[in-house]
Amino acid sequence: MKLSRVLAGASVGATNLYLASATFAQEATDPGGFLPDPPVKGTLPEIVQKVLTWILGFAIVVAVVVIIAAGYMYITAAGDETKIKKATTTLTWAIVGLIVAFVAMLLVRFVMTSFLGRTGDL
Repeated sequence: MKLSRVLAGASVGATNLYLASATFAQEATDPGGFLPDPPVKGTLPEIVQKVLTWILGFAIVVAVVVIIAAGYMYITAAGDETKIKKATTTLTWAIVGLIVAFVAMLLVRFVMTSFLGRTGDL
């Protein structure tokens, strides 16, 4: 499976995870004080937003690394048609993955501000 397809699937999955949790989540209360403090503070949508920010940042970094690797493959192909075709395909899918990551980030921002009325660091 190509890395760019995995990045695209991860971006769509992370977006769906955020939308589902932000829609149905409510802040839990502990009136008796019996539960320990959670390792990450905030409501479920805030936690998912932090995780989603990290995932999208990671996807962007991986896509840029793959673009650099494809450029190196293209430079070192030395005229071999199969290596040039592989480098071109890798570059194409890396760019598609990068575009999908940016679109996912914009989609999450749009949904957060338009439908949920939330502003955040994403």
